[in-house]
Amino acid sequence: MSENYSRGNLNAISYLSYYFVGALVSTLGIVLGPLCAAFNKDPSFIGQVFTLMNIGMFVPIMLGGILMKKWGLQKPLVIAAALTILISALLFVTPTLTMFSVAVAIIGACGGIFMTIGSYLVVRINPDEKSRSSSLIFTDFFFSLAGATLSFLLAWLFKMGASWIAMYGIMGGLGVLMLLLTLRSRYPTTEAPAAAHQETSSEPWGRSVWLLCGALFLFLLAEPIFTLWTPGYLQWRFQLLPEQAALFTTVYWVAKATGLFLNQFTVKWMKLRTFLLMCTAVGLGSIALISNSANTTLILIACGAFGFFNSGLFSGLMSYGSLQVSRSSPTLISALLTCGTVGTLLFATVSSLVNSHYGLHGAVNASTCAYALLMVTLLAAIACSKAERLHQGEAVAV
Repeated sequence: MSENYSRGNLNAISYLSYYFVGALVSTLGIVLGPLCAAFNKDPSFIGQVFTLMNIGMFVPIMLGGILMKKWGLQKPLVIAAALTILISALLFVTPTLTMFSVAVAIIGACGGIFMTIGSYLVVRINPDEKSRSSSLIFTDFFFSLAGATLSFLLAWLFKMGASWIAMYGIMGGLGVLMLLLTLRSRYPTTEAPAAAHQETSSEPWGRSVWLLCGALFLFLLAEPIFTLWTPGYLQWRFQLLPEQAALFTTVYWVAKATGLFLNQFTVKWMKLRTFLLMCTAVGLGSIALISNSANTTLILIACGAFGFFNSGLFSGLMSYGSLQVSRSSPTLISALLTCGTVGTLLFATVSSLVNSHYGLHGAVNASTCAYALLMVTLLAAIACSKAERLHQGEAVAV
C-alpha cells in the first residue's frame, strides 16, 4: 500500500535543505572580508566566531534521529525555518558582533536540522538502491550549486556597496521559501509499518554500518583539508600568485559540480560498491599527485579528476550505509551524518597541528593519508556488507 505523501514537495525540501547548508558553508570566505571591516576584527577572530556555526550545526545532526522520532518531520522543519527568518530579521535591526555570534550559531543549528531531515527524506521516499543513490547525489549537487551561484551574487552585491547583512538577508529569504514548502507538504511516517516494526527495531546495524560511518568521517576530514591548504601550498612551492593558485581549487569545484550532476545517472547502471571503489581509487591517486607532483599542469588535471570523482562519494557512502539494514531509520541516517560531521569539526585542528610540525607539504599530505585510510575502510565495509544479501530481491543490484 503506497503512503500518502507529496513526493515532489519532499524532493524540493531536500534540495533546498542542501542548498541552504551549502549557502552557509561555501560563502564563508566571501563574507569574511566585509565582516572583518564591519567589526574591525582580524580574520582569525571572525573564523573563531564561525566555529559557533559548526557547533550549532553538529548538535541537531547528532540528535536528529531523536528529534524526528519525537516530533516527526514537519514540526522541526517549520521551527527551523521560522527561526531562520526571525534571526535574519533581528540582524537587520541589531547588526552587532554579539547578535552576529548568536545568529550564526542558531542559523547553523537550523541548517543541521534541514540537512538531517533532507537526507532522511531522500532515503525514505526512494526505497531501492539505484533511485536512492541517484537522488542523494542529485541532492548533494544543490550544495555545490549554492556555492557557485551565491559566490557570484555576493561578489556583485559587495561590489555594489552592500554590507555583510546581505548574506543573511539571502538566508532569511531561503527560510521563507522553506517555510512555505514545509507547510504545504504531506510527510511519511518516521516509524516502520506495524507488521515490520518489531523486526526492524531489533535489527542490528552490523560492522559495515560503523565502518561506513568511519569512511564518512575520513571523507569529510580529507576534502576540507585539501581546500584549506592547497592554494597556500601551491603558492609556496611554485611561487604562484594568489589568483593563479585559486585557479586550481576553482577547477576542483567546477569539476565537482559537473560530477554531481552527471553521477546521478552513473549509479543507475553501475553497482554502488563498484562506483564507490572506482571514485575512491581515482580520488586517492589524484590527491597524491596534487600533494607530491612537481608538474603544475599535471596538478591542474589532477584537481579536475579529484573534483569529478570525489563528487559522488558523500552521497554514495550515505546510500550504501542506509542499505545495510532492511529499512533505514532516522537514527541510522543521523548516525551516518554525525560521524561525517565530526570530520568537518576536526579538520582545521588536525591539519593545523600537522602544518605546525611538517609544514604546508605535510598539511596537504594529511588529506592524502585520510584518503588512503578511506580506501582501506571502504574495502573492509564492502567485505562485511549486508546490503547485497538484504536487497538481492530488488530489481537492481547493490
